Amino acid sequence: MPKILVIDDEAEMRQLLAKALTRAGYEVEDTGSGESGIALAREEKPDLVLCDVGLLDVSGYDVLRALRAEPVTHNIPVVLVTGLADLDGMREGMRLGADDYVPKPFDLEEVLALIAARLRKAEALRREAEERAKTLRSHISMMLPQELLNPLSGIISLADLLRDEAGMKPAEAAEIGRDIQRSGERLHRLIRNFLIYSQLELAAAEPDRLEAFRHTMPCQLRKVVGETAERLAEKHRRRADLVLELISVEVAISDQNLAKLSEELLDNAFKFSDPGRPVEVRARLTGDMVWLSISDEGCGIDDTIVAGLRAADQFERMFQEQRATGLGLPIAVKLAELHGGRALIQSQPGTGTAILVELPVASLEDS
Repeated sequence: MPKILVIDDEAEMRQLLAKALTRAGYEVEDTGSGESGIALAREEKPDLVLCDVGLLDVSGYDVLRALRAEPVTHNIPVVLVTGLADLDGMREGMRLGADDYVPKPFDLEEVLALIAARLRKAEALRREAEERAKTLRSHISMMLPQELLNPLSGIISLADLLRDEAGMKPAEAAEIGRDIQRSGERLHRLIRNFLIYSQLELAAAEPDRLEAFRHTMPCQLRKVVGETAERLAEKHRRRADLVLELISVEVAISDQNLAKLSEELLDNAFKFSDPGRPVEVRARLTGDMVWLSISDEGCGIDDTIVAGLRAADQFERMFQEQRATGLGLPIAVKLAELHGGRALIQSQPGTGTAILVELPVASLEDS
């Protein structure tokens, strides 16, 4: 039985709605204040909230804002009830994420029909998210073992060679040891990136997980990207090639996720460009968004890979298209998208690559 929370400071209106909803087969919770309504929504997790805009303690918009700000209540459908023909207010409600409006005076049958429609839509979205997550888990379980075989087979073969060739020269044994180490590092990175990308896809498929993923402390772009760029330049022995032009601004992404995003893009930029050619990292502010660009003058990215990144919306397709180049670029793109941004790729084989990442500036509520 779906549960409806009614928030209205007019006792007669609240009782009228509660009675009609109960008669229609819903379980009903009701309260006369916005603050208690917010608390009830957190505790009861209703299937829909019907809230009057003109409450005495806080407005219906404040209730909506509070519910949308918390992962546990973010996806609950909210229908606002108002007696005011306030177009600006309606726009504000829609901007905050209201699912619909009911103007006073209203017809009870129309309200019941509206609620039923909103509940059907919410249920359809929930089932779709569950199906996407189920499909993703199936793809992961099938593909991960197969992809691990290549570096693992190399490690086993090299170890067999060391075991069987007892008279091997020290230099030859050392070279095989280095090959084993490289294969092990490749295997470790593959597993780590595979798991990271799987988690990102699961977050995209499940609204509650996505909202929790986005609710992290913001970070300072100049510090995180600058330190990551310096570290990668040193790793590739390309410090002289690094060009940094960053700005001091907080962005709505965690230190860890911004570091991972920039690490993957910078690692590719250094890896696929020649020493002596610049790797440029720049940032600029446009309204409430920051553009971070990472560019190189290397070999570029094949058009089919770029097209796959733009069009792919399934884990299996993305993974199959990226096996040759690694999951680093898809991870960076997905991180930008999951944090309310995007990534644009400009590349031609032989001329270099520029990747532009758009990220939202942290709001006061995020800080």
